[in-house]
Amino acid sequence: MLAACGSSAPLPPEDPAARKDLDAFFLRFRQKVQEGQADSLPRYLSRESLNWVDDIRRASRTEPPAYLKERPFYEILAILALRVERRLNPAFDDRPVSLLDKLVVQSWPVRKTLIKTELGESIVRGNTGQIGLRDAPNVPVFQFVREGGEWKFHLAQSLPLILQGAESLARQRKSTHLEQAVYVLEQFGGRTVLAQDLNR
Repeated sequence: MLAACGSSAPLPPEDPAARKDLDAFFLRFRQKVQEGQADSLPRYLSRESLNWVDDIRRASRTEPPAYLKERPFYEILAILALRVERRLNPAFDDRPVSLLDKLVVQSWPVRKTLIKTELGESIVRGNTGQIGLRDAPNVPVFQFVREGGEWKFHLAQSLPLILQGAESLARQRKSTHLEQAVYVLEQFGGRTVLAQDLNR
């Protein structure tokens, strides 16, 4: 950690008012997920997360296996989930709202973690915020950034942590990220991944 180095700048002090704002923001976000209001979600996400959603959309349409297998587990899982959905439902609308509905609202591990998890205390440092689990408050699962004075959920940084349990389980049975993502999708998502879903 750079913060431990003597020459680096100290972390900004905790801001209790900002923590209160962050807690209220995350409560609203979780309510939208619980109510299935995917159309509300884009405005709660950071710019980087919206760019990530766009990248996943593009990759789900065109990315060849050689590039796909180099991605981290959580991205491969998202891309394959969209490819299988598109194959099963050719009318699938893959604009951001539909993607977030598929990847957040309808994704059981993501939805469960967001709405059922007992939260630890929020931590705010400058324009970034974190919230961990009550049982593991030092593991910052949920990441946030303040943009234009408003809190936004950093989905792209949070997903790897949300899906860490699924990845660990798959790693015990499969050796590559691609195999692990296929395993999780088939065993827990109830979706069969075909060869055509891997090749683009």
